[in-house]
Amino acid sequence: MRTVCYLAHCLLNANAKVDEGARCAGVSAPVVGLLREHGATIRQMPCPELAFGGTRRFWAVREQYDTPAFRAHCRTLAAPVAEQIRADLAAGARVVIIGIDGSPSMGVELTASAGDWGGRPDKPRDEDYPVTPGPGLFTETLLGLLGDDVAGARVVGIGQDLFDYDEPAELAKLAAAVEHTGAR
Repeated sequence: MRTVCYLAHCLLNANAKVDEGARCAGVSAPVVGLLREHGATIRQMPCPELAFGGTRRFWAVREQYDTPAFRAHCRTLAAPVAEQIRADLAAGARVVIIGIDGSPSMGVELTASAGDWGGRPDKPRDEDYPVTPGPGLFTETLLGLLGDDVAGARVVGIGQDLFDYDEPAELAKLAAAVEHTGAR
């Protein structure tokens, strides 16, 4: 069975991250290496934050992006991704959607959240920022567009945006998702 992995944009292009937000200089080689070892087809999802705010944006939390304009932007970007996922599922592929836990847009299990931030965050970027359980805005939109079809896919978040990122543990979680069939 063919495995198709839909990756958060920044896993294939860390230059899309906010200034000083990248954990690597370009491609997340450990993630891509793991997917290659499993023979996965890799598809890059768009970065809603880069497309909305450009390269000179500062890091933000879900509440700052949670606007009608950004939600519409996410719907515009997520619609073709949802259709491609449906096509891959219909062709019998195993589909894995890989987000970035801690991201206000691409989070899967955790999203950056701080209701009291209204402008540039007042914490240094090397400090942890608050997260809350739940998906980021793009992930939420994509899963909503997929509806019941998401039951045929695995959805996993890699915690690269989290202060306590444990790469070996996150790679093991990703390997389990790639090797597993069925719903999340």
